[in-house]
Amino acid sequence: MPSPYLVILAQQEADEGLSATTAVGWTVFGLIIIAFVVAVVLNTLRGRKEVGAELELAANRKPYLSDEELEGKKLDRTLGVGLVTLGIIGVTLPLYWLGEPGRQEEAVVVFDESFVRRGTALYVEACADCHGPAAVGGVAETPLLNDRGEFVELVAWQSPALDTVLYRYSREEVFEILQWGRPQSPMPAWGELGGGPWTDQQLWNVIDYLESIQLPASEVRDQVAAELERTCDAGDDGVCAPGMEYETEGEALFNMGLTGGFAGGAFSCGRCHTNGWSWGDPGLPGGGFLGPSLRGGSVIRQFPSVQSQIDFIAEGAQRGQPYGVGGTAFDGTMPGYGINPNAADDGSRMSEDQVMYTDEQIRAVVEYERSL
Repeated sequence: MPSPYLVILAQQEADEGLSATTAVGWTVFGLIIIAFVVAVVLNTLRGRKEVGAELELAANRKPYLSDEELEGKKLDRTLGVGLVTLGIIGVTLPLYWLGEPGRQEEAVVVFDESFVRRGTALYVEACADCHGPAAVGGVAETPLLNDRGEFVELVAWQSPALDTVLYRYSREEVFEILQWGRPQSPMPAWGELGGGPWTDQQLWNVIDYLESIQLPASEVRDQVAAELERTCDAGDDGVCAPGMEYETEGEALFNMGLTGGFAGGAFSCGRCHTNGWSWGDPGLPGGGFLGPSLRGGSVIRQFPSVQSQIDFIAEGAQRGQPYGVGGTAFDGTMPGYGINPNAADDGSRMSEDQVMYTDEQIRAVVEYERSL
C-alpha cells in the first residue's frame, strides 16, 4: 500500500522524542567521552614538571620499562581490558541484531501514530466545520449557483460522513479528491496541484487519520439496519410497511440520509444522481447531477443484465476500465458499495467485511434503479 512513510529523522525525533535506540547510542557516546576525560585527567596528574637537558627529557632517550615489567602485570592488564571489551562486543552485537525486527515494527507504529496525530490536527483545523468534529457528517453553508454561474441562494449542503469513506474509496482515490476537490460542491481543493495549501505529505496524513477512525463493520451494519427500519421496515418481498417514507427497500437505500441526515448522505446514491439532493431540495429521483441520469431505461441499456449492474455497484468504477455497454470510467469516482478497495493492501487497517451494503441491499438498489 503506498504510504508517505518517508520523512526525515530530525522531524520524527522532534515529534516523538529520542527513540530507545537513539538513547542507548547517546549513553554509550557519553560514557566514551567520560572515559576520555578521565584518561586525560589521570595522565595529567601522573605527569611531573621536569627541568633538565634534552638528554634527560626526550622521550626517546629516557629508559623505559624492562621486559620483565612489560610482560608482567602491565601486559596482563592490557590483555584483560581487551578481553573484556571483546566480550562486551560479542554479547551486545548479537543482542542488538536480535532486537532489530522488533525495533523495525515499533518504528512503523511510531511513524503511523505520528502521521495520525498530524492528520488529526489538520482535520480539526480544516475539515471538521463541514464534516463534523468526529467525521460523522455535517452541514456546509454554500452559495447555490445557476447554470450561468449566477448566485441563486445560500443552501445548507449535507457534507458526508468520512468515518466510512475508506469502505468505498481507495486511499489513492481519497487522495485525488483531497488534491483537486469536488467540482460543483463546497469541497475545495486542498492539494498544491489543485491550488490548495497542503503538501502531498499533509494529504496523506489526513488519510492516515481517516483510516484510523473507520467504523467497525458490525456498527455500520447496525446503523444501516436501524435507518432502514425507520424509513422503510420492508418485508421479505422488499416492500416497505404502510406509512413508511419509501415504498421499497431499494428506494430507501437509494435515498438513505435524505430525511434525518443519516451519515450526511454517505450511503446514498441520490446525493450524486439526484439534483438538489445534497441541500434538501431533491428534483426527479435519479435524474442526474454529479452522476449521470438513471431514468428512462438508461440503466437497462447500460447494463442489459441485472448481474452486470450488481457487479458494477459492488466494485465501483475502475479508472480507465470499461463497464456495461460502452461505458469507460475516466476518473474512477463511482465508489464500490460491496467490496472494500483497501482490504487487500499490506498494512491496511481495513478488512473485507467493511463494506457499505450487503449483496441483498445492492440487489434491492439495482431493482429500484431499473424501475426508474
